[in-house]
Amino acid sequence: MHGMLLSVVLLAAGCRLPSGASEPTVEVKVTQKYLVPVCLDGAPVNGDRHWRLTLSEHTLAFTMRNEPRHPATPEAAPGFAVVRFIPQAEHRYEIEVRAEATSFSSRAWNRGEWKPVVRDRTTDEIVSSEPEWHEEACR
Repeated sequence: MHGMLLSVVLLAAGCRLPSGASEPTVEVKVTQKYLVPVCLDGAPVNGDRHWRLTLSEHTLAFTMRNEPRHPATPEAAPGFAVVRFIPQAEHRYEIEVRAEATSFSSRAWNRGEWKPVVRDRTTDEIVSSEPEWHEEACR
């Protein structure tokens, strides 16, 4: 009984559990097919579109796949958008895109004209920061 009480007190105080105890995680997945995840917490994701993340702040970097067209100029390239969010226990998250309707039909994604958002599907709220735009994906 004292061990369980100690664990509850440590969790309430924000302390880590002793090694061997698992840290809670949540499911996060990318749902928009043209949204390309490039980095998670500064490291390349190598094609992954689904993760189990710990309950701490995470940084995600994305670009968009312009298909079948390619940008005419570098300024028209999709760029790299970086968002941050902190997941909560027992919630489920999806990453979507917000853009003008014409972007979805033309599949031409210009930098700054689209933005990735993390939606908490448990509360149906957007929980990510506004995107920051970068020249490089993983910084």
